[in-house]
Amino acid sequence: MDDRTVVEWDKDDLNDLGILKVDVLALGMLSCLRRAFDFLRTCYGVSQDLGSIRDEHPDVYRMLSRADSIGVFQVESRAQMSMLPRLKPEKTKFYDLVVEVAIVRPGPIQGKMVHPYLRRRQGIDPSSLSVAGIEGHPA
Repeated sequence: MDDRTVVEWDKDDLNDLGILKVDVLALGMLSCLRRAFDFLRTCYGVSQDLGSIRDEHPDVYRMLSRADSIGVFQVESRAQMSMLPRLKPEKTKFYDLVVEVAIVRPGPIQGKMVHPYLRRRQGIDPSSLSVAGIEGHPA
């Protein structure tokens, strides 16, 4: 890793100092995707970009519902793989995956939000609104 500097600061220490912490992990993945699109165009004559990729491919959702996600960015950790079969992302709901990636994080896990979300999603527990005046708006 020549010419690379890595500085690790604890998020709580940064917060105490009033410094904004920004995770830039996704920037590397965006560069990887750009190179993959370039490869497809150069080698196969296929022109794709982030806006043209289908997000409702049923085989992908079946694969993720089985937690067959080794090598899939954002959903290959043990915690993510454990959540996928319980969440059962639906074949046309990309938002299911957005929620899955967002909820399997230290904050929601430590805040005990994961199991109540799954029980409400499965209809086991009723959903309730905690803010008055938002009835009729999508949750």
